[in-house]
Amino acid sequence: MPKANISWKGKMQFVGHDRYGHEVLMEASPQYGGEGKGITPMEMLLAALGGCAGIDIVTMLRARGQNLSSYDVSIEGVRRDENPKTFKEVEVRFTLGGQLDQAIVERAVNLTMSKLCPIAHMLDKTSSLKWSYEIVGGTAAQMPEGVKAEVKS
Repeated sequence: MPKANISWKGKMQFVGHDRYGHEVLMEASPQYGGEGKGITPMEMLLAALGGCAGIDIVTMLRARGQNLSSYDVSIEGVRRDENPKTFKEVEVRFTLGGQLDQAIVERAVNLTMSKLCPIAHMLDKTSSLKWSYEIVGGTAAQMPEGVKAEVKS
């Protein structure tokens, strides 16, 4: 069962530990007393989305024999002005490198973001969740360089 323990380290810094002993430094943004030494909890949520999606996408692409050489994701969130200041919009941009079949990539990304990644599922309930992907680095014979596709808008 997933588990986390968080300890206050003074000022506006907190250390989170998972069940395996890994730790991460979190803190408030500078406007709320943070010193810029740790990730904010809201940015950690976005990072968790990218990691969660990555696990599913990389697993599916490998299972389908795709020659994936890189996975990068950029995620931006816009928060509500009123409390609780949850995300009202989240935009995810995947960049996948290698000799990849566009149809397989599109299915993996779409299935991950709409059905498999629990963090995406939770964020989709409270915000407008949009995603797109781009394939870079393929050869002209197998995949055009820089294929871009909008999956959900």
